[in-house]
Amino acid sequence: MRELFIFDFGNVLIKNITMIPEMARRLKTDEAALAADYALYEDSLISGLFPIEAYYRHLEEAYGVKIGEDLFRTCFHPVRNEGVFPVIDELRKGGNRVVVGSNTFHSHWHTIDELGISSHFDFCYASHLIHAVKPQESFFTYIMYMEGFTAGNTHFVDDMQENVDCASRLGIDAFRYTFNDSELRKHFGRYI
Repeated sequence: MRELFIFDFGNVLIKNITMIPEMARRLKTDEAALAADYALYEDSLISGLFPIEAYYRHLEEAYGVKIGEDLFRTCFHPVRNEGVFPVIDELRKGGNRVVVGSNTFHSHWHTIDELGISSHFDFCYASHLIHAVKPQESFFTYIMYMEGFTAGNTHFVDDMQENVDCASRLGIDAFRYTFNDSELRKHFGRYI
């Protein structure tokens, strides 16, 4: 039977996703303060409801600096997490539908192509494009609806426990990824 597999992007398909420390250095401000400020706007940014340019205007006013670049892009230096791709490729070869489901925004989404990740998937869903954010149930129900699958034949991989818990409550087989590729392979072994 064909199954749907949804893989998170950050800290699953890519690693080295931290950008706040470099942004704080460039803005000459305290890292903890910037992280707290960013947290206030994060859901609005990744849902696509608050423009990145508006956040930069906020930073300019709050920190008295001029921002002439897309800091979210220039301070973002991800690398592929090579260990997961053999499992993904085998799931697809087995006839399953495998997609990305990510909380992200425009400034980071380009890396899915630049790092050659999108070619491993049947489709890629980004929160800023579908206007739904994990751990909202609508994030999962939207993807299942678009893909034509129910929770009973959907699987989800994410690094954040609250996202895994939300998917589980919907009846989705959810796996928390901790960079242990052998555990991932073991969990999905019967589908490979």
